[in-house]
Amino acid sequence: MDAERDRTLRMEIPSCTVSKGDVDPEWTDKSLVNGWSTLASSPTIVYWEGSIDLSGYARDYKTFYPSGGVIQEGAFTLLAGGSAAIVYTVVSSVPVDVENLSLQVLGNAGPGFIGSPGATGRESQNWETVIFAQNEVLLINQNLPSASGILQPLTIKQSGSLSPTAAQVLYVVKMAIPLGATIGITAFGIPASRVILPGTMDQEPELEYMMRLSRSVELANQV
Repeated sequence: MDAERDRTLRMEIPSCTVSKGDVDPEWTDKSLVNGWSTLASSPTIVYWEGSIDLSGYARDYKTFYPSGGVIQEGAFTLLAGGSAAIVYTVVSSVPVDVENLSLQVLGNAGPGFIGSPGATGRESQNWETVIFAQNEVLLINQNLPSASGILQPLTIKQSGSLSPTAAQVLYVVKMAIPLGATIGITAFGIPASRVILPGTMDQEPELEYMMRLSRSVELANQV
C-alpha cells in the first residue's frame, strides 16, 4: 500500500420513501423523498443524482486509477402492492441521461453496452465512460409476514470499465424501478446506500495525461 497514492472515493446516497393511493398513477406523498426525483415519462420510477468532485486532483494533473467498486446499503427495500423492483447505480465520467438510463435498464442492457435500447444522440456513454455500475433485481419475499412487501435480491450484477480517468467530476445516478401494475402499488422504499471506489491517484507522463484529458473533455461535450 502507498498512503500517498491510495484513495477511496465515496458517494453517500440518502434513503427515499414515496407512497400513493392504489389508483393514483404517480406518487402523491413525497415527504420522505430526500432529494430524489421522479422520472417525467414514468412517474413511479425514482432516481437520485450526485457527483464526486475531482477538480482539486485535476488541477494537480493527476489521474484516478480505480481498482474496484462496491455498494453498501441499509437494511431493506420495500414495495407495497407490487411484485419486484430493479435498482441500478452507475458512476460515469460524463453526465447520465436518466430517461435513456431507464430505457436501457428495462431493455436488459445499460449504459455502455452495445445496442443499448434508448441510446439516442443525447447519450454518449460507452465502455470507457461507465466507470462502475451495479444492477439489482429484487423480488417480494412471500415468506415474510409483512404488509410492506420486503424485497430480497434475486440477482446482483456489476459492470463498468474501471478505466483511469482525468475527469474533473464523476457523475453518480441511482435509479429504482418498481415492477407490477401501477394501479395497486401504494409505497416504495429504497434504503440509504454508499458507493465506494478504491484506487490510486497518480501523475501520468505528460503526453498520456493530455491525451486522456482531451478524451474526457470530448466525451463530456457530446452530451
